[in-house]
Amino acid sequence: MLINIVDVGTPSTKASSNGRSYQEIELTYKTENGQVANKKLMSFSNPSVFNHIKGLAKGEVVNVTTVKNAKGFWDWTGIGNEEDAPAATQSKPATAQAGGRVTGSNYETKEERAARQILIVRQSSLSSAVELLGAGKSVDEVIATAKQFEAYVFGADANPTKEVNFDDLKDDIPV
Repeated sequence: MLINIVDVGTPSTKASSNGRSYQEIELTYKTENGQVANKKLMSFSNPSVFNHIKGLAKGEVVNVTTVKNAKGFWDWTGIGNEEDAPAATQSKPATAQAGGRVTGSNYETKEERAARQILIVRQSSLSSAVELLGAGKSVDEVIATAKQFEAYVFGADANPTKEVNFDDLKDDIPV
């Protein structure tokens, strides 16, 4: 994600519960959509990111790589120049007009919903096939059984090689 640096605090030394000391720095930045956010970074969590942040100045734009940790928090795992950022998507985001009305759509299209539903049924069919056949069966046997389940769910014949066409599915969201 690209961030615009608003303020870089002064590193302060803290003592942990085990008696060791570490440094902490607070960073204020703007996200790509203009929201101002704060992030406290610790010297022990990712030293290279911490050291890079210490050298940043107000107004710089950098690309931050993030990963969600086991506790559900976003850890900063890497930092680079603005040029390192992946190209922005060409889709037009929904925007609020005067009066609070949102234009544009973030909803899935009929085709996207149908494709997602097919994937959900396939995943469920694979799980059911493994449960039915047991763990000792070959991958080919499990897939063949899963395709039979999938065909049954979509009302197709029991031919496991027949592909399901999402255009044949009923639209389940009223307009």
